[in-house]
Amino acid sequence: MSKSRLAVPGAAVAALALAALFLPATGANAAPSADSCTNNWSLSSAEGYANGKWCNYDTKVIGTVHDTKADGRCPYVRGGLSNGGYVDSDWAGGKGKSRSFTLRAPSNTRFTSLSMRYIGC
Repeated sequence: MSKSRLAVPGAAVAALALAALFLPATGANAAPSADSCTNNWSLSSAEGYANGKWCNYDTKVIGTVHDTKADGRCPYVRGGLSNGGYVDSDWAGGKGKSRSFTLRAPSNTRFTSLSMRYIGC
C-alpha cells in the first residue's frame, strides 16, 4: 500500500466528522419544539376545580386539578376526543391536594371538550 492510499480514508473520516459538527440535529437527538399553548380553560365542581391551557391545535391539554373538600371524592379532568373517546388526568386526592397533568390526544384526533369528574378515594 502506498501512503496516498492510506491518507484518503483518513481524510474522508476527518471530513465526515467535521461535517457532523455543522449539520443541524434531527430525529431523536433534535431539540423538542416549543408548545403553542394559546387558550386558557377552567372548570369547577362540588369536589374541586381545575385550570390550564389548550396546546398544539387542541392535541394537548396541560393543567392542574385541585381537591377542595374532605368528602372522599377525588377530582380529575376528562378530555373528550374528536373520535368519541376520552383521556383522563390523574386525580388529586385529599382536601388541599393538587395534581399537575398533561393530556395528549392520540394520532389523528384532537380534544373537543373537557369535564370534571371524580372517583371515590
